[in-house]
Amino acid sequence: MNPRTILLIQLDHLGDAILSTGMIRVLRHRYPEASMEVLTGEWNRDLFAAMDEVDRVHVSRLNRFSRGGRFGWPAAVFWWGWRLRRRRIDLGIDVRGEFPLALILWLAGARRRLGWAAGGGGFLLTDSPTFVPNRPETESRRALLVELGITVDRAEELWPSLRLSETVKMDVQRRLDHEGPRRPFVAVHVSAGTTAKQWPVEHWRTLVGRLIVEQGIEVALVGSRADRHLARSILEGKDWPGVWDWTGRLNVVELAALLDRAEAVVGADSGPVHLATAVGRPVVVLQSGTNTREQWQPRGRRVTVLRHPTACSPCHRERCPMADHPCMRQLRPDEVFAAVVEAVAKVVETDRSTMGVNHDCPVA
Repeated sequence: MNPRTILLIQLDHLGDAILSTGMIRVLRHRYPEASMEVLTGEWNRDLFAAMDEVDRVHVSRLNRFSRGGRFGWPAAVFWWGWRLRRRRIDLGIDVRGEFPLALILWLAGARRRLGWAAGGGGFLLTDSPTFVPNRPETESRRALLVELGITVDRAEELWPSLRLSETVKMDVQRRLDHEGPRRPFVAVHVSAGTTAKQWPVEHWRTLVGRLIVEQGIEVALVGSRADRHLARSILEGKDWPGVWDWTGRLNVVELAALLDRAEAVVGADSGPVHLATAVGRPVVVLQSGTNTREQWQPRGRRVTVLRHPTACSPCHRERCPMADHPCMRQLRPDEVFAAVVEAVAKVVETDRSTMGVNHDCPVA
């Protein structure tokens, strides 16, 4: 029997949520008549609300991933379990695999509860495939779908995807026309989810300077409101010609629209680089030694992952205990600069080919 109401729990970070967009799309195709619902944190509300495939977004303001509210989240587990019982959930899915999330599904009375037993909540689930450590996250989502009898033939079907409304695209374009940058430009995400993933400020300063001076490429610095100090540090508190500070000025969907206008996006292994792949932009990822590359790298056709190997990787730490932070500090600006220039050149060449320009003939 096809489910009438499907609930996916995604209370963790933006990058994790973006990795689930492909899975949601497959579920909508398989169960077109079902109500597709998501329980998520405030930071992911706009992302899921922008998806045509999602009918309802439940926002949990208190969970273990929310800033300043980590100590009260156990009570929220029981509260959400009670509240969601009204939704008469036929299929509940926990893509992360944690006991509190499996408990929410059980308390909510979901008839079928799908997730991972590795987090300790297996006895609360009705369906749980074998967990494979370090497997790409999109492949783990594929394994959950297989448990439902849904076959996904091509990996690309589960890659992140976000369709932007014309209203959002036009609004962001108007702001770019008025405030800059002008194309071609590169979007630079200056921060990361943890300090262990952050590239040094002085490296960012070198990269941005070379893009402007040597390539004539303008730069948009992007990030949250909390990242404004990083943007100021990169620019040393000055106004740089050709550099535009957009940190703290965009919600998630507006950020996606801005990234969609960029020739390329560069940033650490964090939500915005996953967001860039979801709108189909070329991405240069500066990956730390925190996690395994295979599991967490963004999925898309134009993804370049740069990484400096270290003996301590993967460390799974939020802060590097080494004074020199080798996995990120030893990832040199020269290498990143070359990768970004190559990514931009490929976009320009593709645009020319699409326009049907004959490069062998002189322009009359």
